Amino acid sequence: MPAEQEKALREKAKEQLGTFLDECNVRDFRGKRILEIGFKNGLFLDECRKVDLIPSGLDVVKAYYDAVRSQFPYLEALLYDGGAFPVPDASFDFVVSFQVLEHVTSIEHILGECVRVLRPGGIMYHVFPNYNSFYEGHYAVVWFPFLNKTSGRRYLKLLRRDPAGFEDINPVKPRDVVRALDLYKDKLKVLSLGRAEFINKFNQHQIDKVNQKLLRIVLKGVLVIPLIKKGLLNLIARTNLYYPITVIAQRL
Repeated sequence: MPAEQEKALREKAKEQLGTFLDECNVRDFRGKRILEIGFKNGLFLDECRKVDLIPSGLDVVKAYYDAVRSQFPYLEALLYDGGAFPVPDASFDFVVSFQVLEHVTSIEHILGECVRVLRPGGIMYHVFPNYNSFYEGHYAVVWFPFLNKTSGRRYLKLLRRDPAGFEDINPVKPRDVVRALDLYKDKLKVLSLGRAEFINKFNQHQIDKVNQKLLRIVLKGVLVIPLIKKGLLNLIARTNLYYPITVIAQRL
């Protein structure tokens, strides 16, 4: 990986770690165990290690697993087959993922495994796209909340975009997440689905990450008109049009 690219990705990993700790109000984390689902380049795990968290990671892509084992031999990187997490029950204080749950076949299964491996009082934190919003980040296009898997393919074809990449995407919406979490309501306390986090993070830095010119212009327009901003952001949050979904839940 080129040095400049690694530097940018490491800064992103640092930001993800800081945001996780802040949004979950985690202050006492040193010496705690954290599991990342979908470690990819391993940089988030390495940043966790630097602040005295004890990190482990799972990934289904063998190329990522091999690369991380080679570059960071001191990290616990585990190759995952999509079934049960290869770790014991109640063995982690935190479980996190970033832009992963839209790629899994069953969020119910993944959330169930998170519940299983979390210790009492442990926190799960998942950030992933909201397909009830107006943005699709993988293709960097304006999206529409009513699109499902089939209509999403047709829409991408109309835009002359190859829909092949959409085959591996599960277009999750907040109602899907609520139903999945409800299966574990006797074991979890749901703290957030990301509405407050969306409002709190609506700033120039976050808008600059939107890789779609028209939508970025609209969002910048909202940002500079304070009287409109507050009411509009609350409306977007209440109607589940916010982006992304951020699941924060605590193991009972």
